[in-house]
Amino acid sequence: MMEGKPGRKRWSEIRSFIDRRPWSFLSWSAGLTALAFIVFYGLQATTNPQVGIQFVQSEWPDPSIFPYFYAKPITWFAYFSFVYWAAGLESNKEHFLKLSPRVRNMLFLGTALVAFASFYEIFYNFMVWLALEVLTTNCLPYPCNPDKVASIFDLKSPLNLVFATKIVTTAFGLSMYSLWFLHRVDVETERRNRTTTTVDSGVKAPVAIPSGKHIEIEAGLSAQQPIDPTIDRT
Repeated sequence: MMEGKPGRKRWSEIRSFIDRRPWSFLSWSAGLTALAFIVFYGLQATTNPQVGIQFVQSEWPDPSIFPYFYAKPITWFAYFSFVYWAAGLESNKEHFLKLSPRVRNMLFLGTALVAFASFYEIFYNFMVWLALEVLTTNCLPYPCNPDKVASIFDLKSPLNLVFATKIVTTAFGLSMYSLWFLHRVDVETERRNRTTTTVDSGVKAPVAIPSGKHIEIEAGLSAQQPIDPTIDRT
């Protein structure tokens, strides 16, 4: 009877943490999964002369086991990295709300720069990719397998274009989500400031009664009194 209690207590603590911080749990889970893909397939880099091809030439899980649900390791890495980053931002939303507007503006500018650079790299990689597929005639089998096409321009080692394109696309997706998140933080900050200002003004501002109202009321009451014919008003 006593052996099961520590396990149940530990599971209760885990469930309590998930209930209190669901975004943090999701972020760490996705981050560890993305790291597992990087470590497992990154160890195979020494056996491949082309940078990143080990993330492209295989599928996970094995298509023979799951014929309708599989993807390349670099694709899984991109998905889990996006979830890790997005959930991490959401879990730290209150921290961003406490930052000064100047700091948030600097973060917005830096994120916009990353978005601009990655957006350019996406187009560059696709242009090189298409050009190499059209011009290359010595790859086997012909026509070239898009997964094996690599860029060699100003590089010591060939860079697999599927790998490079998905990396920069992931960076672009992360930066765009970050820009949207920072915009939401600014909107939330402004809304809270307006609410605080409205509450403060409603509590501190006295209810002012115009002084002229008392005079108008007295004048109205005097006008409603009956006129005594015995009193000379001339």
